[in-house]
Amino acid sequence: MDGLEQLKRTWRRSQAYETEIQQRIWDGTADRYGGLPIPDLAADDFLSELTQNISLTPSLRTLDIGCGSGVYSMALAARVGEAAGVDISPRMIGYAEERSAAMGLKNTRFRCVDWALVDIDALGFRGTFDVVFAHMTPAIDSYETFEKLNACSKNLCMMEKFARRKNLIQDEVFRAAGIDMPEDQYHGDVLYAFIYLWYHGCRPKLLYHDETWDSQKPTEDMVAWCTDQARLRKKLTLHEEAAIRRYVQGQAVDGMVREHTAATRVTMIWKVK
Repeated sequence: MDGLEQLKRTWRRSQAYETEIQQRIWDGTADRYGGLPIPDLAADDFLSELTQNISLTPSLRTLDIGCGSGVYSMALAARVGEAAGVDISPRMIGYAEERSAAMGLKNTRFRCVDWALVDIDALGFRGTFDVVFAHMTPAIDSYETFEKLNACSKNLCMMEKFARRKNLIQDEVFRAAGIDMPEDQYHGDVLYAFIYLWYHGCRPKLLYHDETWDSQKPTEDMVAWCTDQARLRKKLTLHEEAAIRRYVQGQAVDGMVREHTAATRVTMIWKVK
């Protein structure tokens, strides 16, 4: 238990974390995520792994933490009894509810909550879901948020996170703002989750996916995105905010800023003890 106590002290979220900033960040991307296609269970690598590790039946209940616009829950809805999702963004949840209603889905349930603050006992979530998963969400970023994920499941859990990631623009923004780039900035959550599970007698299966992609935003949108990402890590001074703006504006071509990202995703799959 000494190891777990040390992990609890080490695996902590940034003191600069604010619900309002997270909501603003993800509300700002809701229009893009709201139009994503419903993934196919066999074609999507994450959902395919899920179906290979547990049989989907009408009695099954699933919970998606950091569900975004809810497309994974909608993909599962036809094969399970209940597909629930939670997300910090009111606009994301709005898209999820509207689209589920338009599709005539009766067994999806969505809630707008900050997973870092939510009381899973008050929601009746503890030990009530057969499958609990978190796919590429910042909602799982500390001992407490991961422990709640694990506690909601009575069978299978899955989590997918970046273990390595380099961003051409955002990494330079952090340096411009005087933000240290610790080695565990991205891989920490994966390593800490593995340690947590190992101490609890679990043997998580790990899968790796390497990828690169390019994206772009209008200059002001990229300034806002990068500034809020930096604010989640430290309290910015006016000088630091100005430095971020100057750097991002300096990268703009015809009013757009292009971001290049190289990353390794890790999928973790385990049965709860």
